[in-house]
Amino acid sequence: MTDRAKGPRASDPRDQAFLEYWGRVIDWSDPAADKWLAHFERRVEECRKIADAIEAQRTLRGARALDVGCQTGALACVMAERGASVTGIEPEDWVLEAGRLRAKGWGITATFRTAQGEALPFDDRSFDVVTFVDVIEHCRDADACLREIARVLAPGGVAYIYGPNRFSPHWLKSDPHYGLAGASVLSHSLGRRYVEWRRGAKGYDVGVFPVGNHVANVLRSEGLELVESPVHRARRSRRVEPLVRAWGEFRLFSDALFTLVARRR
Repeated sequence: MTDRAKGPRASDPRDQAFLEYWGRVIDWSDPAADKWLAHFERRVEECRKIADAIEAQRTLRGARALDVGCQTGALACVMAERGASVTGIEPEDWVLEAGRLRAKGWGITATFRTAQGEALPFDDRSFDVVTFVDVIEHCRDADACLREIARVLAPGGVAYIYGPNRFSPHWLKSDPHYGLAGASVLSHSLGRRYVEWRRGAKGYDVGVFPVGNHVANVLRSEGLELVESPVHRARRSRRVEPLVRAWGEFRLFSDALFTLVARRR
C-alpha cells in the first residue's frame, strides 16, 4: 500500500524500513512507480517458489548460495531463511542497500557486495547454488555472466536461470519493461533510442533480450547438465519422444519466460 503523503506502508512489518528506503529513492515521476513498489513486496512469494524448485534438486540448508543480480534482496532473504549462507551481488551499492535493509528487517544474515556478473570476484567452484533471476536481459554480456556462473558452481551444485525470450510473440506487442511494441527484439542501442523517443525521457536499463535455447547451449558448453527445462516438462506430459523434444525446444525459444535449472556434474 502506498500513501505518498505518508510514504509506503509494508504489508509485512519486516519490510517497512526496506519499503521506506525505496519510497525515498524511487522516481515518482515514473507512472509505473506504484507498480514497482507492489512488485517489490510480491516478489517474496515468487522467490519462495524459486526456492522450492531449487530444493527439488538439492537442499538449501547449509548451502553456499550466490544470487547474481539480487535486486531487492527477496530471493537472498528467502534462501537464507531456509538455512543457506547467501551472498547477493549488484553493480550499484544503492540497490544493495535495499537488500541489506530487508535482511536486517527479517533478522537474517546475508552478505551483499558490489560486483559485476561478467567478472564474479569469487574462486572457482565456490558455491553450491547460483541464481540468476530476471537479470539476464539487463547484462552487458549475458554469455560472459553464464560462463562465470558455471565457473563458480561447485560439483553437484545447482544453477537456476530465469528470463524473458527475445522473440516471444508475447513481448512483441508490449515489452515487459516499458510496455512498447517491438522493443524486445532490438539491439541495446536501437532499443534505447526507440524507448527514449517513445517515452520522451532519458533512461533505459535493458541490454539485449536472450533466447532460451542459446542460454541452454551456453550452460551445456560450460559442462553443466540441464535437469529442468521446457524439454523436461514436455517429456513428463507427452509420450512420443521426437515430437516431445521438438515441442520442448520450441517452448524454450518462444515462451514469454524460460526457466532452466542446471547441475554441475
